[in-house]
Amino acid sequence: MEKTLLLNFKIILYLLLLSLLGKSNLNAQDIQEWQNKIIVEEKINSEDSIKWEKGTLINLGFNRVGLYNWSAGGQNSMSIQSFINSFLKYSYKSTTWENQLTISFGILRSGYSNDIPWLKNDDRIELTSKFGKKTSTKWDYSALFNFRTQFTYGYNSVEELNEKNYFSSFLSPAFPLLAFGLNYNGNENLACFVSPATFKSTIVLDDSLSSIGVFGVNPGENIRIEAGGYMNLSYTKNDLFQIKDFNFKTNLTLFSNYIENPLNIDVTWETLSSIKLRKLFSLTFSTYLIYDDDIKLARYNKDGSAIYILDDNGNPFTDEEGNPIQKKGAMTQFKEALSLGLMFKF
Repeated sequence: MEKTLLLNFKIILYLLLLSLLGKSNLNAQDIQEWQNKIIVEEKINSEDSIKWEKGTLINLGFNRVGLYNWSAGGQNSMSIQSFINSFLKYSYKSTTWENQLTISFGILRSGYSNDIPWLKNDDRIELTSKFGKKTSTKWDYSALFNFRTQFTYGYNSVEELNEKNYFSSFLSPAFPLLAFGLNYNGNENLACFVSPATFKSTIVLDDSLSSIGVFGVNPGENIRIEAGGYMNLSYTKNDLFQIKDFNFKTNLTLFSNYIENPLNIDVTWETLSSIKLRKLFSLTFSTYLIYDDDIKLARYNKDGSAIYILDDNGNPFTDEEGNPIQKKGAMTQFKEALSLGLMFKF
């Protein structure tokens, strides 16, 4: 009964759309063709078909360059990269529950002295949980929760590390997101989640960071809440181009604040390509792009020197303590990583 009512509602909606477009010559074949586009085979599992799926991928990479009396010049360097991706899926009758945890962390050291500290070049914790209720169409009712933060302090240089002048830390920032909408399941490799009702928060728990107002949070406050529309699009393909053990995954999210600058879309876009070389060795290449108009980042020249706000005479403006004011603004953040290392699956 419920399926029939849902189908009739969609057909009526379709007829109204066609009438608005001026297409009035309809026949039974037109209706049947449209019905076949939205109806899928019975997807309700039997009562005793509780199903759990789980898996974990761990990738470890290591790189070292040692120079001794090297006439061509250069610096010694060492880096360690780690990546963990774990998923847990549950299905029972018309209910599905999908969870994914991604953890990445990397450190590097460059220079000749043994006293040179390690600086991180990757730091991410991200959890995504999606609850779904199946329907007789290719679109299921879904609720999605996403949480993203980092492990430890972030520095741009060794000088900032020595001065303890960090610009981020654990839960500063953190980005929880809760969305309610529809999830497309018509393709096993493609997933699309669309939500007209989304609540996104930015959390800055560190008092020293919240006092100056960073990541879009007002000075002295610890949280900022936004309401808007959200879309998540992901694609996964194993044995890409029919190459054995060559896997590819991409994930794109878009968010628009309904109230403040709705045309300034927040974007995150991640890709991960991996190919297995031997039983334990693999080559991975990943990219991660972020754009958030509310996050104002410090500007630097290509040589690493700070860019300051200048007056008409070319002199930098100064703050109350006489320090030059560095220029900040919204920028596209981009990270890429190529790693040859060990891969474990279980």
